[in-house]
Amino acid sequence: MRYFLLLLRQSRILILFLALEGIALYWVVSVQSYPRAKFSSKSTELSGQLSEWQSNLESYLNLRLENEHLAQENANLREQLNQSLLIQNYGADTINDSILNQRYSFLSAEVVRSSHLKRDNFIIIDKGSRSGLKRNMGVIGPQGVVGVVAGVSSNFARVIPIINNSLTISGALAEEAYFGPVKWPGLNYRHTELTDIPRYSKVDSGAVVLTDGRSRYFPAGVKIGSVLKRELQADQNFFKLKLELATDFANLRQVYVVKDIFAAELDSLQNPVQPWD
Repeated sequence: MRYFLLLLRQSRILILFLALEGIALYWVVSVQSYPRAKFSSKSTELSGQLSEWQSNLESYLNLRLENEHLAQENANLREQLNQSLLIQNYGADTINDSILNQRYSFLSAEVVRSSHLKRDNFIIIDKGSRSGLKRNMGVIGPQGVVGVVAGVSSNFARVIPIINNSLTISGALAEEAYFGPVKWPGLNYRHTELTDIPRYSKVDSGAVVLTDGRSRYFPAGVKIGSVLKRELQADQNFFKLKLELATDFANLRQVYVVKDIFAAELDSLQNPVQPWD
């Protein structure tokens, strides 16, 4: 307390000066109309700026929550789209079984770590066994196929992406329905290859390649990529197609894990050994 009083005593002239300045400013603003209008205008502008800064700060703080809500909405929309595709492919009268109609569900997740410039690329996502994830579940992104879950802990999962040459999936031409294995040659993370397409196919650059349902990881109709060029394989009877991948792995943040309720039943009939087993 003694130091505070000493400080006041030493600063009494400055305090008196500031008080007189405040009184003078108040008198000028309150009595004369022009300074009062200018002060009101400036105070309004300052108040608006402060409100805008506060709004921007609140928007930034809520951005993650909004992103999570949007991701969940996208997952719900994907479930509805998948049901529509089932009806389109099999007919409305066929899809009466509620289990078949809800075969796939989608869980949103975020990428927390990844690589895309190696031969053995990987992705770590922020969902694990506590969220119901299991090995061999498919993973897709906003643009298309991402990969397959290869390992799971309580809160995280390791995904083998399609830009890892240990993973092969089945892809088909959207227009002609010819299908073959899609496997990354290990060169450019934006490109992969689809092989064993009959040479009498009319495939050309720009053709879209989709999942065809033969890979147990993904529903049919998820985009893999687009054809850049074709060339004959060594046997001269089939084309090898160079694809531009739909998913840009250098800019991947949000993904969706595909849950197939028929997975266990399918595994009991077909249980191939995976390279990462």
